[in-house]
Amino acid sequence: MLGCEHYKGGEPKAANALSALQLCAIMTISRIINRNKKLYGPGPLGRRPTGLGARPPLQGLVICATQGIAAGLLGGFGYNFLFGDPLVNYIEDYYKEHPSR
Repeated sequence: MLGCEHYKGGEPKAANALSALQLCAIMTISRIINRNKKLYGPGPLGRRPTGLGARPPLQGLVICATQGIAAGLLGGFGYNFLFGDPLVNYIEDYYKEHPSR
């Protein structure tokens, strides 16, 4: 373990071996973690969710599904109103050209 003065190599003592190795590992890891408190908070998972993420999981799922269905229906009806149904238009055009007897 480079740069760790608590464990100097050789065979560690039984009582202090684990604590010295743990301390050395913690000191090594503490240099790697980003210390930006605004971004990460007290720990890597210390951020508080907002919006849909702050709701209970089932309620968030229901809201997302409802919004997705509403957006799909709105888009579908909008497309159908603006451009019409291509298959229905094709059938109507066919019967205009070839009227039934």
